[in-house]
Amino acid sequence: MEALDHMNLASDKNFTKLLMPGENLLMTLKVIKFNKRNKAQERTVAITSTGVLNLKNKKIQRRIELTSIGGITRSRNGEEFILHCPNEYDYRFSSPLKDQAVQTITRAFRELSGRGLLIWETNELNLKDLATTKSDKKKGVTRMPASETAVNYQSISGNGEESKENRDRRSRTIFRASNNSGEVSMNDFTILKVIGRGSFGKVMLVQKKDTKEVYAMKSLRKDALLEREQVEHTRTEKLIMQHTNHPFIVKLEYAFTSPDKIYFVMEYMRGGELFFHLKEAKKLAEDRARFYAAEIALALGHLHQQNIVYRDLKPENILMDDLGNVHLTDFGMAKMLGEGGTTQSFVGTPEYLAPEIIACSGHGVTADWWSYGILLYEMLVGIPPFYNQNIQLMYELIQHGDLRFPQRNPLSPAAQDIITKLLEREPRRRLGANGVDEIKSHQFFEGTDWNLLEQKRLPTPFTPKITNQLSTENFDEEFTSEEPVNSVVPEHRLKLVMQNQDQFRDF
Repeated sequence: MEALDHMNLASDKNFTKLLMPGENLLMTLKVIKFNKRNKAQERTVAITSTGVLNLKNKKIQRRIELTSIGGITRSRNGEEFILHCPNEYDYRFSSPLKDQAVQTITRAFRELSGRGLLIWETNELNLKDLATTKSDKKKGVTRMPASETAVNYQSISGNGEESKENRDRRSRTIFRASNNSGEVSMNDFTILKVIGRGSFGKVMLVQKKDTKEVYAMKSLRKDALLEREQVEHTRTEKLIMQHTNHPFIVKLEYAFTSPDKIYFVMEYMRGGELFFHLKEAKKLAEDRARFYAAEIALALGHLHQQNIVYRDLKPENILMDDLGNVHLTDFGMAKMLGEGGTTQSFVGTPEYLAPEIIACSGHGVTADWWSYGILLYEMLVGIPPFYNQNIQLMYELIQHGDLRFPQRNPLSPAAQDIITKLLEREPRRRLGANGVDEIKSHQFFEGTDWNLLEQKRLPTPFTPKITNQLSTENFDEEFTSEEPVNSVVPEHRLKLVMQNQDQFRDF
């Protein structure tokens, strides 16, 4: 495992002599550690092949043995994470490198113990109430969640395979593309890899047994959809995907349900997420960003013509095909509106939210053009324009902050102009308010042959590395290293689904 030595401690002899014989340094990073009084303390953490070291002035304040960690809770939306240590108390940290740290700890734990480490996720930003303190421990209180609520519980508990065949036999096909035939169920597919994970399930690379065709399969747990009131959103997602046919939107091939899950089988984009490539490149050259922005504009324009507002435009939801063309995916936040209609829902990803969504003043399809402006800025600069670790402050900046462009390596006047007009806070004056043609005719896209682009006949600025048809090298190892199994929903959770099965009847 390559060391992520952000604090350059590997070359510090005073530090390395503190390591145990055979102990390898895997990662170092700055963190905020919260003590028993919830006071924030700056610390350095070193993750090794056997432990997590809490350092102060390069001296070990505390050694947390990997084998003492019972699991990790991490915030989906913030930077905090907790190391649950059942035999003592929990350690709560905050760091912008949270995901890298958690990934490094889980890999080291697996290599050391041969077992997976339980991971819990929460939407909470402040995890204070989720950490077991010293005083809790004295009272016999633990705040570590139940094992079966971990997002990876089934894949590491040995119960990952679908053991109840009768569930599969009760599968029902609810959509198939016109070129596909026959009923499908999980028995028709071989799971090859995990390539993504969300709040309600995961995305897997699968192969259809009879045709050997490779697809991306999104599985959604019905119990999670019910608990978080996402059934209607999922129904809308299916309807939009099955009725949408566009060269830059991921195509739905099949959809089917089982008693405990809903499955969407989609074309597989071997090039991976734009997020993956943007992370590698840091920022994109203007010609490359222009090419992706043009394809995304055509996809959004197509949705808007059908009065669909997408509402979750971000690099993670943009996938790349073998040639390097980009496609929109994940319509879980999308909504079908009436002609010129608006909606009041507060949905989306914080960095990309339009001001009118934050203000709950009603929004329509023009909210997508704001997110599009944020995305274009991020592709060219490397970070969203109003990003802040404090989400409330970020919302304030989105609504009232000044739009600033980098002084070093400045963007072209055309790029600055289109971004400025897209990030107009008054939706009616925002570029795109009168349709996608406003975007296409802007000078930033001067010289773009939109017909050839839509036919995918223009050369792409970047071709992803793809070694074979089953390639997953353009997806994050955090996912592809997971054991590829289709988990079983526990019986006590299945009862919740059975009691509310009528909500899924018209899928």
